[in-house]
Amino acid sequence: MKNNSYFLNTLLTCILGLALLICVLVRTFLPGAVLPVLNIPAITGLCLIALVAEFYLAPGGKRCYPVIFLLSAATFGLLPLAAGFGVAGWWKLALIGAIVCTAVTWLYTSMVSRIASGNKAKAAPVLSALGLYLAVQCFMGIFL
Repeated sequence: MKNNSYFLNTLLTCILGLALLICVLVRTFLPGAVLPVLNIPAITGLCLIALVAEFYLAPGGKRCYPVIFLLSAATFGLLPLAAGFGVAGWWKLALIGAIVCTAVTWLYTSMVSRIASGNKAKAAPVLSALGLYLAVQCFMGIFL
């Protein structure tokens, strides 16, 4: 799995698909429940979950940022559309999801490459992801 440059996008697709499946089931059985909005902090959280999972499952994987951009645009554009979460504005969600996912991947990869904690601090990638997520909270409500 180390040589697979598509593993991150596969994880992102699985995580977003699972989140949308849970939202569809909640909307089906509890129609009065309030579901979270897929905005920039939510997209960042999903991308960071995929990045942390990829760090522990396949450390040192290759990155091809144009492929990450295109496949994350397809993921964020088509999966919510297939799950029935709004037909209008799917292209906007795809574009912003691709930009956010590519930027977060670049930032997280840069952060993790500079961690020199060794074996004693195995939670450092998780805490780095949490710090990056909290930094993205300033974009709450912008663009989406």
